[in-house]
Amino acid sequence: MALTPDFDTYPIDFTISSATAERGAVHVTWSDGRVSRFHNIWLRDNCPCVECVHQVTKEQTFELVVVSPEIHPAAVSVTSEGSLSVAWSEGEHASEFHAGWLRANCYSAEARAERTVQRITWDSSTMSAPPTFDGPAVLSDDGALYEWLIALRTYGATRLRNVPCTDEAIGHVIGRIGIARDTNFGLFWDVRSEPNPVTNANTALPLPPHVDLPTREYQPGLQFLQCIENEAIGGDSILVDGFRVAELMREQYPSEYRTLTTVPFDWANSAKVTDYRWRSPIIVTNTSGEVTEVRVGNWLRAPLDLPFEQVEEAYAAYRCLFEMTYREDLQLRSRFEPGDVVAFDNRRTLHARSEFTDVGGPRHLRGGYTERDDLHSRIRMLERGMRERRVALGNSTLG
Repeated sequence: MALTPDFDTYPIDFTISSATAERGAVHVTWSDGRVSRFHNIWLRDNCPCVECVHQVTKEQTFELVVVSPEIHPAAVSVTSEGSLSVAWSEGEHASEFHAGWLRANCYSAEARAERTVQRITWDSSTMSAPPTFDGPAVLSDDGALYEWLIALRTYGATRLRNVPCTDEAIGHVIGRIGIARDTNFGLFWDVRSEPNPVTNANTALPLPPHVDLPTREYQPGLQFLQCIENEAIGGDSILVDGFRVAELMREQYPSEYRTLTTVPFDWANSAKVTDYRWRSPIIVTNTSGEVTEVRVGNWLRAPLDLPFEQVEEAYAAYRCLFEMTYREDLQLRSRFEPGDVVAFDNRRTLHARSEFTDVGGPRHLRGGYTERDDLHSRIRMLERGMRERRVALGNSTLG
């Protein structure tokens, strides 16, 4: 069977019925009738052979500049094992492409749409509480872990129940995904009322909807808050889907939305021993116009540094967004119970709390961060294991 250019396993769910060379591309017809077209230069660039990919590291050694842009197949065929074989017009080189890998990497509009990661925005009319999972199961079973991670990726907010109320537990939860991220607040940190707080979070004050550390160029991607104990009066937990707020602003307040996606705001966390600052629009979008992150932290805003004629426009847009985050129909409100862990996308989901008093007893949360990258990597690795098991059971062909 043909080599593949990475460590993954590719079940062959559909075989190659035929393959022909056409102008600038190779035309592949699959057993289910789907058609894929692969540019000649794309195929040559992805040759998995031992000359083009280091077979131990699975990193590419081929350099595109060693072939001409006009390289094309001298011959195309389907091997007896079902792989696509291409003999090239230059250098007497030949490539074989594993059918499962080729199908998985097809870049037709239909195939790319199938690979789009689902993202569901929410408010209190569509979700009464974050998707909730059993903590001990997530900590011990990869199937439960996978379900939790998919929900976290999809909704940007989840809750675990019955996690052991120890200082180490939050690290164990994060360790199921990736590596905990250290910050100036420590690898893990405590949220409770203190006589000499270093942040508003460590007071009994209400906290407005915010994300953590918008002051960083690369703000943490995922945040985890575990309730160790909670006998306080008040202190309700509040979650707001920042992507849902952005959707509504784009529909209802397009001018304000445009301002928040284009005008940079300044963020600062100036403490006694550190001074972190960053400058960014509040709503960050990618080249397709899709919202990828929000930066909201009222007490971490530095003075606006804008041309005079933009200042009032920026304040008006900020007020519009902030008023929306306080709308009850956009908030999920609940009370932390010991053993609860709320895990959420810190560049999407805003969190807040109501004022509390510890007259009835202490309120102690323990928190930590990791990255979106680790979430996506862990999901891919779990899915890779599923494909390997499929192949081992003989349901498909091993690549």
